[in-house]
Amino acid sequence: MADSVVPTFGGTWDSVRPALPSSILTAVASLGFERMTPVQEAAIPAFLQNSDVIVEAATGSGKTLSFVLPLLVLLQRATQRKPLATGEIGALVLSPTRELAKQTFSVLTTLLELSGLPFTPLLVVGGSASATATADEMARVREGAADILVGTPGRLEDVVCGRKKGSGMRGRPSVRSARLEVLVLDEADRLLDMGFEASLTAILAALPKQRRTGLFSATMSEALGQLVRAGLRNPVRVQVQVRGPSGDSSMRIPATLQVRYLVCPPDRKMAQLVRLLRQGHQQHGDEEGSRPHKYIVYFSTCAAVDYFYRLLKRLLDPKPEAVPGGQPAMEREQRAASELGLDAGGPVAVYSLHGQMVQKKRQMTFDAFTRLPAGDTGVLLATDLASRGLDIPDVDYVVQWDPPTDPKSFAHRCGRTARAGRRGQALVFLSPGAEETYVDFLAVRKIPMQPAPYLWLDAQGCVTTEAPEDAVVPEPAEDSDDGEETSDGSQDDDAAEDGSQKLKSMRKQQKRKKSKRRAAAASSFPADSRSTVLLELLRQYSAGDREIYGRSSVAFVSFVQAYAKHEASFIFRLKELPLIEAAQGFALLHLPSMPELRGRPTRRFVNHPVDTDLIPYLDAQREAQRQVKLAKEREEKAKEKGRNKKKDKAKNDAWSSAKREREKVREIKIKRLRQKDERAREQEEELMQRINDPEVLEALRRDPLLAKRMLSGRDKSLRDAVLLAADRRARGAPRDAEPRTLEQIVAEARALRQQSRGSSSDSSGSSGEEDWEAVARKERIARKMAARGKRPRFEFNPGFSDEEGENQ
Repeated sequence: MADSVVPTFGGTWDSVRPALPSSILTAVASLGFERMTPVQEAAIPAFLQNSDVIVEAATGSGKTLSFVLPLLVLLQRATQRKPLATGEIGALVLSPTRELAKQTFSVLTTLLELSGLPFTPLLVVGGSASATATADEMARVREGAADILVGTPGRLEDVVCGRKKGSGMRGRPSVRSARLEVLVLDEADRLLDMGFEASLTAILAALPKQRRTGLFSATMSEALGQLVRAGLRNPVRVQVQVRGPSGDSSMRIPATLQVRYLVCPPDRKMAQLVRLLRQGHQQHGDEEGSRPHKYIVYFSTCAAVDYFYRLLKRLLDPKPEAVPGGQPAMEREQRAASELGLDAGGPVAVYSLHGQMVQKKRQMTFDAFTRLPAGDTGVLLATDLASRGLDIPDVDYVVQWDPPTDPKSFAHRCGRTARAGRRGQALVFLSPGAEETYVDFLAVRKIPMQPAPYLWLDAQGCVTTEAPEDAVVPEPAEDSDDGEETSDGSQDDDAAEDGSQKLKSMRKQQKRKKSKRRAAAASSFPADSRSTVLLELLRQYSAGDREIYGRSSVAFVSFVQAYAKHEASFIFRLKELPLIEAAQGFALLHLPSMPELRGRPTRRFVNHPVDTDLIPYLDAQREAQRQVKLAKEREEKAKEKGRNKKKDKAKNDAWSSAKREREKVREIKIKRLRQKDERAREQEEELMQRINDPEVLEALRRDPLLAKRMLSGRDKSLRDAVLLAADRRARGAPRDAEPRTLEQIVAEARALRQQSRGSSSDSSGSSGEEDWEAVARKERIARKMAARGKRPRFEFNPGFSDEEGENQ
């Protein structure tokens, strides 16, 4: 790597107009900065001329000094006219993260010490290690022990505007900001992206209008434009662009940064990362005074960082207490991994950093990686928390395991290397297929990338870009779950004739085409047996350590969910993601139950044979707690099983009782139906005996349906009419020459009914007509009573006499 720390472009510090004070020039020279960067050369004079500034420059271009130096100069001018009183602040610097705020505070403190300026900075951030430290910090603020506040928006809002109370009112502010001279918003677009808009609005409303405001960012957005209109007055815009090698296009990354992309299946990312570390040891291992690389690997989720940190820690930087079997087992694992070429070829320190870590641990990790001794190799696994503004020295390689969910973060991630004129490299992993268009997408955003070669291991375990002779390109094969085919590979024509079958056939063909595309993309990569062996080794780690196993499924699920929410969803489509290969790349023992896997072919994933309930914690205390918990769960399950048996018995008894009641009701219903049928049969027999007219019987035989209606009693008026006609015939009514139908008999009976109504009306002298059914009912009652030897209460008058019937 190049030894130069500062780029060779830009003017000297004493050429700044208005001129910088001699004390500040001395401090800058003590830091080893002989010349300004382009952004410093353009922004510092504008800020010193009492103008609000908007600075947009590539990451790693020196923006921190662009606002720290003018801040000190402007504050010195103001205090020379009138010193700050106790409790008054002269400058305020807002940063999106604690790490960036601490970094800015460190630079500010160093410059104040070297320049001898009489200002006191104070770091105000959340997440302190203890409540005592927070109380001490706030006490210093209230005592007026600070002239410059550096912090995050949430905590600074409480200090400047007053802490919110439960009623919605605010308490008394801890500082007085009426004489504030300078406000700086560092990484301003990130401040808005992280949801600090309400805090920024409250802070801006509490500060005086007559102030100098500086807004510094690597990218601009529409929301940032609204903030500019609200908080800045006639700002001077400083935009520093980087020209590409051809000189005809601008770039959003430093010219000394080489960005490359590697297209490989998701299950080979781990092998490529380990070989990249091994390649670094190979390149520098034989050079005297050379220093291995310092790497940052970015993941999309905190869970993925935690999981892969434990895997890589076990693989690259194991400790005896983290290996089942202790020191001897660890040494055997290291020898086996070295012989197979599965390690990094040398010692590697592994760190992790993400937003869900405790603040104290975050700071310790950041400090340890920043102060990594020269000659050591370190790998920091991080989320986008470590992608903005952090100046970590000597970072030579940035690897993006997952492309960022927000495309704007891509340049910020890459910007952790190649800072201040140093050379650096960045690599992003892309899956075959739709993700390859991400290259063109970034090219439009002025981030050109070049392809990176796939890394292999030769027989001696050395990293090479040439595939070994025994590497075989597999034949593309369709997934067996994508649809069934006939023996000649075509759909059954007979089955496709139906409309629904045709639709199913079309869908199956589409699935097969997609399967062919995925298979073709995967088949372009020769088989890598070493990568498969590495993944099996990682699965063994997970099968022997419950700490690793417990985080594996959580990491995979969080990765899939983050992928589904990608802002560039037209490129990163979940349907196109090979989930099985991704699960294999996570070294899962089994696939988790998740909706995204429904309908996906999962036969290619082979579950690990280990019984997951028997996987222990390597920490004896945690394992003992787990065993106690398991014993309690088993005891509770046994009790629950006993309770369930009693419930089942009671439930069965109740069910049996209810069943017996239902059977009893059913028997009663059946008995009633049988009785009803018996009564109907008896009634039919009685009717048939009374009907002695041969023509009526013949008519009933010719029309069984109508006869059944009559004989069953469902049509009582019809039955009564037929019986009345039959009785009349029996009393000597003349017969027709031709046999009559039952309808004719019924018609005759109805005509007689009308006639009987008229006769009844004439004889009674009443205007009302008696219903025929009532007449028939009275006749039946009279017959029954006559059969019993009783005298009826009324005289039955059918409406005609036997003489009339004979005359007819």
